[in-house]
Amino acid sequence: MDTLLWTYTRRAALVVLAALLVGLAALTTPQLAPTASAYVLRDGCSEYDPDRDVTYVCVPNLSTFYTPDGIDPTRVMQGTEYSGETRLYDGDGSGSVIPPPAPYVSGRDYCSNPWYGNSSYEHLWQYTCYRHDVCYGSQLGRKFCDVMFWHHMGQDCKAAYSVWEFWDRYPCLFDARTWYWAVRWRGASHYKPRQSSEEPRGE
Repeated sequence: MDTLLWTYTRRAALVVLAALLVGLAALTTPQLAPTASAYVLRDGCSEYDPDRDVTYVCVPNLSTFYTPDGIDPTRVMQGTEYSGETRLYDGDGSGSVIPPPAPYVSGRDYCSNPWYGNSSYEHLWQYTCYRHDVCYGSQLGRKFCDVMFWHHMGQDCKAAYSVWEFWDRYPCLFDARTWYWAVRWRGASHYKPRQSSEEPRGE
């Protein structure tokens, strides 16, 4: 009888100890929000948006995402154009000089919304839109300007909303995709040398 009682007592003690260890682990292990923990992928940089079934894949050095059409922004050098496109100003020594840009003015609207892509996150991208306009006006390479536009919009979204704020982070990144495609498909007609130091003006 004593042996049987000892066996049950020992088992009970082990169950209690196991429960205590599980509780201790729960207290000492960082907790991830259940709905957000699956969003950051194994490399610690790429992210998956399950609501829109979009994966944002990081470039090899984990500094930014590939563009929606698969371009690594870190490998696109200043001056790079799209295949078949050329700059209107080529610095050929003819005497024409692109004037310096107007300074950025906080509170002005520098973003031209694509008609199919109005975004509630536009306020985050004002300086990024300004830089994109300056890049176009300075003829620094349309492909270069566009991939940097994507990079900076992504950085703006990630700076404004942590991965725990996925309800804003991923809609912001998704709208950035739309705006990237807008300049990629429709930006050629706006890629012109700056005409005065009052540009870009903003509104």
